[in-house]
Amino acid sequence: MNARVTIINIASLVAILSLLIGLLAAIMAFSGAAEIATYKLILNLSSLAWFITSPLWFVPHLFGDDFAQAGKRAWLRPKGG
Repeated sequence: MNARVTIINIASLVAILSLLIGLLAAIMAFSGAAEIATYKLILNLSSLAWFITSPLWFVPHLFGDDFAQAGKRAWLRPKGG
């Protein structure tokens, strides 16, 4: 497997996990299971992870033709026409 395809696949998993972690942190904070300060820290870190990894997942062609070709072979990429 190509290294760029692996990078895109890992970026897609990290992006999805960061969204889920942010959602879980919100549920925990507003149900009283976690403090608001903890919620803010987790949400900031998961948002940072999302904004770093989501461009590799959604628009790999921004990083050059090699990543554009790798994006076509990545397994979790949206396959649009």
